[in-house]
Amino acid sequence: MIIFTAKVSKKRILAFIAIVAVILVAVFWAAPDKEQTGQEPVSAQTSGSVGGIKTNKDRLTYLNGLGYQTTEEQPKSMQEVLIPKTFDATYSEYNLLQLECGFDLTGYKGKRVTLYTYGIKNYPGEENVLADLLVYKDKIIGGGVYTVALDGFMHGLRAADQKQ
Repeated sequence: MIIFTAKVSKKRILAFIAIVAVILVAVFWAAPDKEQTGQEPVSAQTSGSVGGIKTNKDRLTYLNGLGYQTTEEQPKSMQEVLIPKTFDATYSEYNLLQLECGFDLTGYKGKRVTLYTYGIKNYPGEENVLADLLVYKDKIIGGGVYTVALDGFMHGLRAADQKQ
């Protein structure tokens, strides 16, 4: 049996308690209050990672909140993709597109994410428009709206009334 003893003064005990109290106050003060975070509901939030995306209905609600109507209730495709650990020129350019909309893929380098692709039927003046959603652990972390036409376009996820 090992017995360990230490002589501790009342000042050291009080100092330790004071430090712990300061740390606890700082943690509670810095923690966001759910009612005061200013986060919009999933259907209206247009930038930044969006949490609480667990079902297809959640993804559809998000796209509808951006003003897009999908051609079907289910995604056209769903696939697992690997965000590369090192971005080449193409991925760096793609991440710039994400940054314009408040997303940033650099924190997901080396992660496997799910890519959902939906057909969009209400994009003005365009046919065959698709929307991609990148989802990691129930969060939308990026995506884009584009057409596969030769003279097509691509932009980040943003509200239909914010298209360029």
